[in-house]
Amino acid sequence: MSVQQPYVPPEVGTRVVELLSKGQVIKAVAEVRKATGMDLVDAKAYIDGMRLEWVGAQVPVEAEEKARALLAEGRAKDAVKLVREAGGLGRSEGKDFVKALQAGWRRGRATAGGAGTVADRAREFVDADDRASAVALVRAETGMTAEEAGRFVDALG
Repeated sequence: MSVQQPYVPPEVGTRVVELLSKGQVIKAVAEVRKATGMDLVDAKAYIDGMRLEWVGAQVPVEAEEKARALLAEGRAKDAVKLVREAGGLGRSEGKDFVKALQAGWRRGRATAGGAGTVADRAREFVDADDRASAVALVRAETGMTAEEAGRFVDALG
């Protein structure tokens, strides 16, 4: 079993996503540290994972698959250009996203702080009788509403 992330309240998760969408990574890290008591390294790793999920959500699935095909052909620069245009990303975001694709990142898969899918990690919280953390995790990593995330967590059994 992987090490569980501390509970991040939904309102903090929402604020962090808002900060990340504005490129305010340092403020996002500070918010997470204040809310959870995480040390700087763990909070930064958590934010990096959230940032990648947020960036990934901006890129249409079709563009992601085309970018993977370009990477398979050794055309990383073309892949960056494609995801930037398709997702409205900045240069840094586009490069980071393509690097993550090269490293094996997939939608809904762990990017930091634990192995497995979002469902696997949420199930760990459910197994520990911590439904609130499971719902917060699903909301933070998928963008679901509280109601949708609750139904998802309930379906995990």
